[in-house]
Amino acid sequence: MTVLGGVPALVERWAHFYGDRKMVSAAVTYVHLAGILLGGGLSVASDRTSFQLGPDWPDVQRELARLYAVHRWVILGLALTVASGVLMLFADLHTYITSPLYWTKMGLLALLLSNGYLRMRAEGALRKGGTGWRTLHRTSGASMALWFLVLMAGAFLSTIA
Repeated sequence: MTVLGGVPALVERWAHFYGDRKMVSAAVTYVHLAGILLGGGLSVASDRTSFQLGPDWPDVQRELARLYAVHRWVILGLALTVASGVLMLFADLHTYITSPLYWTKMGLLALLLSNGYLRMRAEGALRKGGTGWRTLHRTSGASMALWFLVLMAGAFLSTIA
């Protein structure tokens, strides 16, 4: 048996294990929500701070450095969310993979990640003394909206399984 040939059997075993053990299901859901709280919570708080920043802000470089430091925690939260999300996906693969709502959520997640990349580039340019305030403010607004839209899509997605 090849490595890829064993994947369907592994997914099927995981689905049974996940479905038969409520504590496992609850633990995976907890990690998923904790990742959203960690990543999304810090991101939204950082976005709010970003709206206030501008070139005339006192000690703006220090504030930009603080914003930069948040990204590690946001990425950790996203990693926890994605890892647990994959486990949830594999627990009911057919239901999710055929759901337009699931693909909408994945599209929103892709937009969130792309927006985060643009925001980090704007922050980098500003830390180097360049321009990018408008991009920082726009990506901060988009980030806030996208975090809430991804969360909403996930809430609705949880009703189909």
